Amino acid sequence: MKDNSPQPLEKERLTGVLEGLGAYLWWGMVTTFYFRWVREATPLELLAWRVLAGLPVILLILSLRSELGKLREILRSPKAIGLLLCSALLIMGNWLTFIYSVVEARVSEASLGYYINPLVSVGLGALFLNEKLRPLQWLAVVVAAGGVGIFTALEGSLPWISLVLAFSFALYGLIRKQVKASAEVGLAVEMILLFLPMLFLQTYLTHEGTTFFMKSNEITFGLLVGGFVTVVPLWLFARAAKKLQLTTVGLMQYIAPTAQLMVAIFYIGENPGTKWIPLTLILVALAIYSTDSIRFHRKNGNG
Repeated sequence: MKDNSPQPLEKERLTGVLEGLGAYLWWGMVTTFYFRWVREATPLELLAWRVLAGLPVILLILSLRSELGKLREILRSPKAIGLLLCSALLIMGNWLTFIYSVVEARVSEASLGYYINPLVSVGLGALFLNEKLRPLQWLAVVVAAGGVGIFTALEGSLPWISLVLAFSFALYGLIRKQVKASAEVGLAVEMILLFLPMLFLQTYLTHEGTTFFMKSNEITFGLLVGGFVTVVPLWLFARAAKKLQLTTVGLMQYIAPTAQLMVAIFYIGENPGTKWIPLTLILVALAIYSTDSIRFHRKNGNG
């Protein structure tokens, strides 16, 4: 009798797809809903607790996976520490900007930034890693840049939230490529480096009387689960990335900004207005970029 049950490799891919979907939907929906829930707290306090509550969670995960030895190994490397300090500052700026966009109901601008991000990464790769761009990649970058230009002309100002998110995350990825550490270990080091500054920040906010910690039971609980909200999608993504091809992971990344845009429109009640024009151009650029990536990987036997 023929066995129609999924083979081990197929099961692994299916699990990877589910974990990838979970990670990107979490980033797009759960994280956005979370920061809307705790928006009474200031963006600075929300930033502080991403680290203060996140470090114990990531250390627990590393302990359960018996990877604390890898963490100690990275901590003994001055070069790795220097690079991860730079990446920590970049991800801190990225987190703070995203939190601000959610608290101020400007999530549609945040989603625009994460749509632009892969194209910025391609441009930085060409600039700093001497990666040659294929003609369609150049076209995608130019079309996306045109979208940003149109946004600026229509809105009367640069989409700074979009640009900060796109460039900070692209630079973050560029630096993290130079460090031989898993996503979880790298994040643990970044949180260790940020822990004392964030503790001082929380102490300052408490002294100034601008904190909700221990003053509101609901917000206090929300701040404490911030670490869980921060770490879970990264853990899911790291697991998915090990099981899926790069092309699949690359295409799935558009789920997060799409989910953010849906939350912005249908839950927060944002009106994108003229943003639809540059957004459409950027989606065209992503379609060009994705099509080129799929064709390239299939041609080289990787897709």
